[in-house]
Amino acid sequence: MKLLSILFTLILLAGCGGGKSECKLGDPSSCSSGQVCEMVQNQQKPACFAPVELQGRVFDLSTTVGIGSATVSALDENGAPAGSVAVTGADGSYVLPIPSVRADASGTPMARKVSLRASARNYLTFPSGVRISLPIDTSGATRTDSSKPYLLSGGQADIGLSSLPNAQQGNPTISGTVQVSPSQTGVLVVVETGGAAISTIADVNGTFTLFNVPAGAAQIQAYSRGTNYTAVALNVQSGVDQSGVQLTKSTSGTATLNGSVNLVAGTPGPTSVVLVIESTFNATLIRGEVPPGLRAPNPGIAPNVSGAWSIDGVPDGKYVVLAAFENDGDVRDPDPNIAGTQIPHITVSGGAVVNGVQPSFKVTSAVQMVSPGAGDAMDAVASPPVLTWQAYPSTHTYDVVLFDALGNQVWSKTGLIAVTGSNNTVTYDGATPLPSGKIYQWRTTARGNAGNPISQTEELRGIFRIQ
Repeated sequence: MKLLSILFTLILLAGCGGGKSECKLGDPSSCSSGQVCEMVQNQQKPACFAPVELQGRVFDLSTTVGIGSATVSALDENGAPAGSVAVTGADGSYVLPIPSVRADASGTPMARKVSLRASARNYLTFPSGVRISLPIDTSGATRTDSSKPYLLSGGQADIGLSSLPNAQQGNPTISGTVQVSPSQTGVLVVVETGGAAISTIADVNGTFTLFNVPAGAAQIQAYSRGTNYTAVALNVQSGVDQSGVQLTKSTSGTATLNGSVNLVAGTPGPTSVVLVIESTFNATLIRGEVPPGLRAPNPGIAPNVSGAWSIDGVPDGKYVVLAAFENDGDVRDPDPNIAGTQIPHITVSGGAVVNGVQPSFKVTSAVQMVSPGAGDAMDAVASPPVLTWQAYPSTHTYDVVLFDALGNQVWSKTGLIAVTGSNNTVTYDGATPLPSGKIYQWRTTARGNAGNPISQTEELRGIFRIQ
């Protein structure tokens, strides 16, 4: 009996360290040190395994110096938080665990795609402006031996941030919590003050931090599909950080937005529709913050809208409705003189779409880029950049514009005579050379014989960095 008692005690002390014992999800203490409790495919009970981690660095794009106390979070394909938030060390380095379902009892992680967000005091949040966050595939994570984590480092895990203009530096930080439940897809938190809107995604526990908030009267609101929240008013004082803000759910219902898409010229394929918070919308760049889940089709599904569409669970608020926003080879028809080409703004109040608006879009095939930035990655190019795109049918002239990372137009060329049957090219010839390390985006608009715009390049492509 004594021997059996000793054996039983040893088993209890072993806990979850063997990788096969049951543990408690979200409770690190239920596993041995350095391990995490995660689900196993086709099994009902979780077990303890070596974690999957992203290791990277947040740095100043201009100086390459590391940025300390920056926050880094990962979002899944639904735009919901994939785990907790990492805070960088003094050298800008961070380690971010990525919760991962395991393929087998040995702990082999199943691949998943996540995108990163990073914020820091006195820096422009990533992604924002012209920059987008490209998915990172964790299938590339490896480990040196069985006692080490599965690691994925460098590449897109290293995030460069652009410093804010001097006039926007030194502003306070607002932090707090938003009420969340396990069934929610994620919560977007937006603070509006002084004509500015700053946003973030709350982590899995509802914790949020908003950097660089201008002083003045402010309102913080949370947006989540299927849930309404009660806004909180604040008086932001210059140089004074605020913490402990609490956003709680309200009992009011949400709305369903219906609309339609008409695929017109060229050979456009199925597309998608998203809702953007109006206060975050940049009319020049035609983009803004999409609350997690407010998309047709549902997040994680490839664009498949070719006619009627519907988005349910829309919380109260003001939105901009965008069709063909994603990189699917389509764009909203840019001709402002025909119906179905305007960008709709809607208001949802009391769980209903005000005035019963049902947005309708005309979508056409996009002008195809060749370089730089034609793919999903951000290209590094020499200065001056050479911008190249494919010929678009029925085009008489092209306009080309160049934006900096903040979305300011820094150069343009209009009335470029179209070359048919081959690629079209223009070289940057601005009065000021583009400085190394800076990020830009270029776009092209195709115009017909009457001068009307007939298509353009996709809003999320054409991003490059000067070497």
